[in-house]
Amino acid sequence: MNVQIQALGNLLQYYYSDLVYIRDFHRYKNGKLEADYYLSLSTGTFKSFINEYRVARNIEKAKTDSLLQLTIKWVSTKNSNNVDDYASLLKEKGITHGKVMTSLASKILFLNDPWTILPIDNLAKQAVGLKTNIYSHYIPKVEEFKLKNKAEIDGCLDSVSQHLKTIEVDFKDEIENIEMIRYNRFVDKLLWTIGRNY
Repeated sequence: MNVQIQALGNLLQYYYSDLVYIRDFHRYKNGKLEADYYLSLSTGTFKSFINEYRVARNIEKAKTDSLLQLTIKWVSTKNSNNVDDYASLLKEKGITHGKVMTSLASKILFLNDPWTILPIDNLAKQAVGLKTNIYSHYIPKVEEFKLKNKAEIDGCLDSVSQHLKTIEVDFKDEIENIEMIRYNRFVDKLLWTIGRNY
């Protein structure tokens, strides 16, 4: 139970900023935010996101703008949710120090599709027993985890649902199916917490 409480605390602490990042990515993608602003260090911006999600060090200096432009092109394709291919593209384009950075790729694409994409990192991989760094191997393990722990996950989210709904009020008009994002954000925090406690 301690792990669930830690994960809930983490969710409550970061859920609002997660939703701001998602909303503002979609605003930028839809032409509602200027590039200069979105690449600044203001609240909710792309630059703030890559710093907070600890992926800035994986990006070549002065390539944040290129990363954003590549991302916007990528998410307009039918392959937009393919994290593994996107990670390979970032390596090929010289964005990620010549390495395939699956964690970075998943975190960036999560902004575009938080309903489907859960960010991957070493702690989450450990929690589901994944040995490879291949995102397409991660998602079936996450789905299995969700299925096996559905009652616990639902119970935890129910216990703080009033707080989560209060957080979501500011986003209801711009983010659809927010309940799915809420569920996925908690699963992500839960996996991270389990991995950290191994």
